[in-house]
This record gives sequence, structure tokens and C-alpha cells, in this order.
Amino acid sequence: MTIQAGAARHPHVADIPDPKRAEGVRNYREPEVPHPLQLAFLEPEGEAAWIEEMRALLSAGKAAEADARLSDALEGFDGALARLCKATRPEDVAIEGWEDLNPILAEWEGPPITAITLGLTNPPDLVFEVGQTHEPDLMLGLYSDESYTFSRATRAELVAECAKDYPAWIDAEEDVEFHCVPTGLAELNTALVQCKHRYFLRDGRDGVVGRAPGGYVEFVLGGWLLATRFLQAAERLVEEHGLPDGCRLIVGTVDIKADFITVLGPDGPAVGTAAPAPAGSEPMFASLTSVRPSPLREDPAVPRESAPTFRQRIKTAEAEPQPRRGFLARLFGRGRKG
Repeated sequence: MTIQAGAARHPHVADIPDPKRAEGVRNYREPEVPHPLQLAFLEPEGEAAWIEEMRALLSAGKAAEADARLSDALEGFDGALARLCKATRPEDVAIEGWEDLNPILAEWEGPPITAITLGLTNPPDLVFEVGQTHEPDLMLGLYSDESYTFSRATRAELVAECAKDYPAWIDAEEDVEFHCVPTGLAELNTALVQCKHRYFLRDGRDGVVGRAPGGYVEFVLGGWLLATRFLQAAERLVEEHGLPDGCRLIVGTVDIKADFITVLGPDGPAVGTAAPAPAGSEPMFASLTSVRPSPLREDPAVPRESAPTFRQRIKTAEAEPQPRRGFLARLFGRGRKG
């Protein structure tokens, strides 16, 4: 019996995907000659080293170099995810709504905005209907010097502060009504969320010997391409629309298996004796799931009673306990979406 699309369906009839069109774990066609990354990923140490190299490139703001490296790697694969990665061009990915930022801030009556955090993530427990795609979410936060002296900090000092379990500005966003959304990533994002090759357990159950499964390597490449396209879009919006005077943009990804942090915008003067930046002047990612309770951060030298950030902190302290969040989720303010 043939059931046409859109026709009424019996409640107990289930769709059986066409094996010629589906590319699940067992349908993936391995290349005859192992790709170099399949050999590198065979051991956990090789995979971890490659991932750290990609993270270092994005954390240093070298999106073009990361893009070139991913493009070279993807040439050796021809699975559905690899083809989708190749079709996701930098110019097709954008962050819409950013052009409204400066007009909104021109009417903002609060303190000057000196930093913005922009994090790409997915909500937990995504459920997709047949044929539905889902753009990733943006976590957006706008901050002033009332929470941290962004305007006087160098990029290295900002990176060092980002690397702390609880950067000074957490939960101190200014209440600016500004929103933006990512576009052009829905198909790739959805394919990654639904990918059947999300894990490589190295216990032989994949049925591939002497190499990492090609589908799994494609999944890893796809995640880092998603992160790279996002950073390229952020770089482009800064180039085209700029940032408020003296403002920096802290960009990163959260819980997409390709997480990084970087800072865009002008560097600032050194101030005080900031904690030294980690090796390579990039944030450490060993504590992505740190769950220590967040203290109220008060500077006794600065009167806080009338500051809006102080009211926000008191409100946070008195609120009902919330689920504990990972380090990057706290950094970008997962509770507030763009």
C-alpha cells in the first residue's frame, strides 16, 4: 500500500525511511582509504588534540584559518552531513536584528554599554516534527562598567576573566530591550542534533576496524563548522554595523560539542594586576560543567545601593533555587535568549 504525502494516515501506520535516502549508522559508506582524521580519531588523545587545535583557532579569532582547515578535511568525506557542511556557505549565515542595536542604545537611559556577550546554543530536549528544522538559539547579554570595568580592560584581561568559574559580570545584564536571531544554520544545526553518529565508544560496536567511523568524524567536523560559521557571522556584523564606542563583543558557543570563547572589538588599556591568562591567552575549558554556588560579588569601594545591577543581584539571591548551569552557560547568560 502506498501512502501519499499529505494523505490521511492510520494512527498505527509508521513511516519507514527509504534506505536509499537515509544514511544512518549502518548505511554509511566508509571510504576505501581511511581519511587521515579517521586514523587520528582512532585514539581519544588524537581526537582531543585536533579539537583543541580547532578551539584555539576560534578562540584566537582565526575563523578564516579554521574555515580553510575544515574545508580541506571535508573534501575527503561524502556522507549526507559532509555534503550539507559543504553547502553551508559563510555568506548564507547571518545574525539578523543587529542593525537595530545602535538606534536602541541611542535612546537607552542607563549606563553606557561596554560589553555584549553573544552565545550560540540549543535548548535542551529538542523535539522535531517530520521535516521540521530548528535554528540554534542566541544567548544575549548587554553589560556596563557597573559590573566590571570592561572599558579599561585589555582583551587578555577579558579572556582571563572569562576563564574564571564565575566572571564578575554574571547575572548583571542591563535591561536593554534588544533581540537578534541567527539565520542560515537551521539545516546544519538540525542535522547535527539528529545525527546517528554522535558518539564513538571505541568498543567495536560500530563495525569499523582500524579507523574511527567516517560518520562520526563528519559529525565532529560539522559541529566545528557550525561554530566557525557563527563566528564568521559575528565578525561580519561587527565589520558592517560596528559596536558601540568602547564596547567589546564576547562571542562563543555553548553545549554544541564545539565550544569556544573569543573577544571581538578594540583592545583596551591594561589596568591593575589582572590574573594571568591561561597558556596561549585563551580560556581553559576543563571546568565547563562547574557547579559551585555563585556568590554575590560586591566591590566595597563602589556604592551599589542605587545601581540596577545590585537590585538584579538581590532579586537573584532571593529567588527560588534554579538548576545549576555549566560554566559557558553562566558566562553567556543561558536564561536570556536573543
